[in-house]
Amino acid sequence: MDGLYEIQCLPRGWLGTEHLPEEPECSCGMGYVPVELHDRGCDRARAPFLDYDTLGLVDGAVKSLVCSRGSSLGDAGATLSCLASLIAEAQSRLPDAVAEARCHGYTWGEIASRLATTAGTARRRYGSYAHWRASLAGGAAWPSCGPNAW
Repeated sequence: MDGLYEIQCLPRGWLGTEHLPEEPECSCGMGYVPVELHDRGCDRARAPFLDYDTLGLVDGAVKSLVCSRGSSLGDAGATLSCLASLIAEAQSRLPDAVAEARCHGYTWGEIASRLATTAGTARRRYGSYAHWRASLAGGAAWPSCGPNAW
């Protein structure tokens, strides 16, 4: 096929709307170097990014779920269903994770950075739920959770 019908492949997981860096942002400022070279206590989870750790984890989760549901690893349909299940499960956990982050004193800007979005978008998506959840806690579970945290 002498190049007339070349297929353009997108990077793994890319939909065209994400802005995830391939180099992690960390608290010590060293960027993408082996973990052993980072400062002790360096936070490489300050923002989402694409890396081989995430790739391996997701591949392993998909394979495990495909097998536990009785399908074969080569079944593309089973892979799609399992990926959709994992995405739905992860998305369903975001509101609670955001509410907990707010209760632990994270600002909307910090939460937005960790979600690769803007502070306004994070607050619009999760603010009502986080506020409701904080009101249930009544400040008992976390000092910053309660009416005065808002």
